[in-house]
Amino acid sequence: MAALRESQRRALHVLAYMMLRMGQEDRAARIYAALASLATPENPDRLALAGTAAVAISEGRGAKALEALRGAMGGAPLSSRQAVLHLMKAQAFWLEGRKEEARAALDEYLFLVGGGKSA
Repeated sequence: MAALRESQRRALHVLAYMMLRMGQEDRAARIYAALASLATPENPDRLALAGTAAVAISEGRGAKALEALRGAMGGAPLSSRQAVLHLMKAQAFWLEGRKEEARAALDEYLFLVGGGKSA
């Protein structure tokens, strides 16, 4: 299978995001899964994995979200724009009933965005 051009990849990311925002989680999940599968293990598509996690969170599937977030957050250091992944991680932990881990992830998010510790 031929690799996607950058413009094609970006267009598919936008399409998946729009599907998710319109409540079409199944369609968004399929696009994100396809994008993630086209990436290499050494250079995962963090945005596709984050999208997969967002779909899982919207469906109430914390364990699946945490699995996707492991890939999205692994490897290279996160940029300040990717700090939101810690917030998503907190949501996923909360869905799994892992409240202390959710609080720790929320605190990490707040620290990264300059908000201090949560109350």
